[in-house]
Amino acid sequence: MNTVVQVLLWMAAVVSLYFAVFWFLVLIDGSSEPRRKEMKKWPSVTVIIPAYNEEDCIIPTMESVLALDYPRELLQLIVVNDGSKDRTDEKVKQAIAAHPESEILYISKPNGGKGTALNVGIKQARGEYLATMDSDSFVEPAALMKMLPRFVEDDIAAVVPAMKVRDPKNWLQRIQWYEYVVNMFYKEMMGRLDCLHVIPGPFPIYRTDVVRELGGFAENHNLTEDLEFTLRLQSRNYRIIQVMDTEVTTLAPDDTKSFYAQRNRWFKGAVMNAYSYRWMLFNRKFGDFAMIQLPTILISGVLSLILVSSFIYYSLKPYVKFGYNLFYVDYDIWTIIKALTWHPSFWDLDFMSVVLMFIMTAISLTMIYLAHRRANESMIAKGIGPFAVFLVVYYLMLGFAWVGVARDLVFKKVQKW
Repeated sequence: MNTVVQVLLWMAAVVSLYFAVFWFLVLIDGSSEPRRKEMKKWPSVTVIIPAYNEEDCIIPTMESVLALDYPRELLQLIVVNDGSKDRTDEKVKQAIAAHPESEILYISKPNGGKGTALNVGIKQARGEYLATMDSDSFVEPAALMKMLPRFVEDDIAAVVPAMKVRDPKNWLQRIQWYEYVVNMFYKEMMGRLDCLHVIPGPFPIYRTDVVRELGGFAENHNLTEDLEFTLRLQSRNYRIIQVMDTEVTTLAPDDTKSFYAQRNRWFKGAVMNAYSYRWMLFNRKFGDFAMIQLPTILISGVLSLILVSSFIYYSLKPYVKFGYNLFYVDYDIWTIIKALTWHPSFWDLDFMSVVLMFIMTAISLTMIYLAHRRANESMIAKGIGPFAVFLVVYYLMLGFAWVGVARDLVFKKVQKW
């Protein structure tokens, strides 16, 4: 058993080191900011907000869209209430009444999932460009002015802003704040190689004709319709641009139950959608996305399960061994204590493991530091404690979420938006 665990750990370590070094090389290779074009004429834009039971935040989200620094006659807002059971309907109507000067289309429909809500809005969109907006997110006023000039070529189908956690209050939210900063940094590097695998819901901008050409978003309660649509774009060789000079903030889960539910949906949706597009795997026609990013999506869950399994094994091993020895001395604890010996030696160290751990730690800390510098944030902006937990414990927490995903997939558990 011990040999099996060690082999799995080494396999996970080697694969992790490969990807860590790969992205580090992408980083030091260097790349300029995505190009901009001079906007002689601003295009019309439609923003769609799908909402399901969002009475607490739908008004602030709508307000952030209506506060965009953009010509009113070129901006259309569509809110789609997907069968909410709370006061979302009432709140949306309040916001509409407070902004009679704005073009706001409100659609209420039976619950069918986020994909259906988005597609209903797409049918009514009049904008040349289309932005989607999660109903718990908030966009900065200059977003459209900064992002639209990035559509410099016809094969650019989407431009994605940087996303951060909004006003983190407790430890869990602060830890996620660090995660988002690091993830955005990696997404920027993915964008350099045209291999972004997911366009998050908070305020990406698409070419409307491309969205319609591809048939809109996946329905039938697809758990991650944004990821599926991104995979569809990649399968048609469209380009996706990640920018870092435009921010959108989103509310992060503030308790472990909602955190687990969110990550379970994200991870499960990633596996299911990536598996659906497995025919792209290692197909050079799809560039670095097929050679690097798609394999990463499919293997990340396996690596997490190995990490969690190894953690449990090595955590329980001393206690199991102690209980085994205790049984064979008829539970004479004093005999075991007298037999204990410990003579540590420098030469007993597993030098290969030490070197590997040093390299991975050095690369990881370097990337985390550069991620915060790129985001103009301090590494201890949300406290030394949350930062330390993020470094040491957080990815083990995500590993346990992957355990739940594996269980749900085995027992074919279904969940909805």
